[in-house]
Amino acid sequence: MEWLRACRVQDIPAGRGWPVRFGELYLAVFDTPVGFRALENRCLHVGNPIDDGSVSGTVLICPWHGWCYDVETGDRLTTAGRRAGLRTFPVRVDGDWVYVDVH
Repeated sequence: MEWLRACRVQDIPAGRGWPVRFGELYLAVFDTPVGFRALENRCLHVGNPIDDGSVSGTVLICPWHGWCYDVETGDRLTTAGRRAGLRTFPVRVDGDWVYVDVH
């Protein structure tokens, strides 16, 4: 595991995400009803960032065109058929800091 410090807990706005970049890896960290979650920060529709999307329960809604993703699995929920989703990353909180495992 390679735990990297992503942001402070208080950085993450309620119901939204926080963008984080580790080199070429661009993530969005969310504080959800099921805990903190990290997903790759690009919608599968046209590649726009999802960090400003809203979270309702465990569903992330892309702010650009409304595509929906499960924040726990990254699964795409919007269209039938192929359900390839966003890559997810393990998250842990230590004090005021959120860490993401980027391996």
